[in-house]
Formats: sequence, C-alpha cells, structure tokens
Amino acid sequence: MFDIVNSRDFYQKLLEDFDDFMQQPDSARHAMNCAITAHHMADWVWGDFVKSDAALKTRLGVRDIHDFLRWIDTQTVWYGLVQSLSNGSKHFIRKAAEGTQKIEGYGMGGYGQGPFGRSYLAIEVSPTDAKFLPMDQLFEVVIRFWRDFLRDNGPYAPLPEGKTKLQGALTVQQ
Repeated sequence: MFDIVNSRDFYQKLLEDFDDFMQQPDSARHAMNCAITAHHMADWVWGDFVKSDAALKTRLGVRDIHDFLRWIDTQTVWYGLVQSLSNGSKHFIRKAAEGTQKIEGYGMGGYGQGPFGRSYLAIEVSPTDAKFLPMDQLFEVVIRFWRDFLRDNGPYAPLPEGKTKLQGALTVQQ
C-alpha cells in the first residue's frame, strides 16, 4: 500500500501514530489512528511472514490467522482493548466507547495518572474498581509487544524507532 509494503513498514506507521498521539494525548483522532494500526499489526505480521513460515507457526502452535489471533491474546491482555477501540471506531460501535473518557483540566483524573497538568484520554480496565488506564500506557505496552515479536521472530533488522522512547521489554502477560 503506497510505500508501506511489509510489517516493518506498518510497524513504522504504528510508531508514527504513537508519536502523533504523544504530542497530543487528548486527541481522539490520534488515539483512534493508533488503536487501528496497533490492532491491524496482526494482519500485516501474519500476511508478511508468519503465514509462510512453517517453523514459526509450529513454534507458536498456530495453523491459521485465527489461531494466531488467539495466540496473541494469550501473550498480552492489552491487545483486546486496542482491538475493541479499533473495531468500535471503524464500525460505529457505541458500546466500545463506554469505557473511555477524556480527562480535562488541571488536577483531573487519578492521582499520579496521565500527563501532569494536561488533558489526556483514558480507558476503563476494571469496571468494578473504576480504574482508568491512560491511553499512552495502553498503546505503549501493545507497541512493545509488537516490537519484541518482530525482533524475536521477524525477518527485519534493525527495527525502526519512533521519536517517543519506549520503556523496557514487554513484561505484562496474562
């Protein structure tokens, strides 16, 4: 698609979408773009190299794209949230927006959450405890998942880096 021709290029797009979001962490447009790209990394990774790599499919225990998507869900609990946001924004699913909110103004939001003194977007991660996760944290953990997956399994080196420095290795698992 234009000059985005493989999963490495699509990962670069994800990093650029994340950089745009980090410049304006209260932008629903940037959040939607980042969520859609993060969600569709699976399609690009599958179609680019996983689908045709028998050894990798065996190692992951997958046969088709549906197995691969289930495998991703076993590796990170956070992918399902970006998938919900992506599908909700693309298909006008209002229910997907019920757990999201825009936190505006100085001192708003949870103590120690979000950028200090700036508006930001958050998603509910626990409906019983009313806990909201700032979107930058959700996006980062999913981006780190894809970074680590591409680094460990993909045919591309080096991987691109965005302007926003990602924190350490992926450690959040189900």
